[in-house]
Amino acid sequence: MKTKPILSAEIASLKISSLPSRPTAPVTFGGRGYTATEMKAAFDALPLYIIERLNALIEELESESFSSVLLESPTGFGDGHSLADLLEDIQSGSFANYLTVQDETLSAALENLALRLYALENTQHYSDEDFHLDGGTPALRYKEVSA
Repeated sequence: MKTKPILSAEIASLKISSLPSRPTAPVTFGGRGYTATEMKAAFDALPLYIIERLNALIEELESESFSSVLLESPTGFGDGHSLADLLEDIQSGSFANYLTVQDETLSAALENLALRLYALENTQHYSDEDFHLDGGTPALRYKEVSA
């Protein structure tokens, strides 16, 4: 990425606090002799600088070259797993296979939830290992468990 954080040194001279106490006073009296127009410009300088930098960041994010940032940004989910891979996994649904909810993957949590709902709807008592998801729908591999 070309865009970098704004450093304190870059904005030091743009801060209103960098002006003398009496900026409109003549230089001989410790001021800068600013006119009303120059004072307005001094107050606008820092916000305009920030807007300029923010717009540059937005343009960079919208550009084609940003895809290289996605490819280069590691996620920590495994060697070579990039932000682009993560976005693809979210879109395809495979992210649910490694997103952890408490102590299990989201896929397993959803499967367990579906199985419990199925058991409740049918008022039968089954153990969790008697159920599995087959193509996204609960299916029984069951033996009835005593209540």
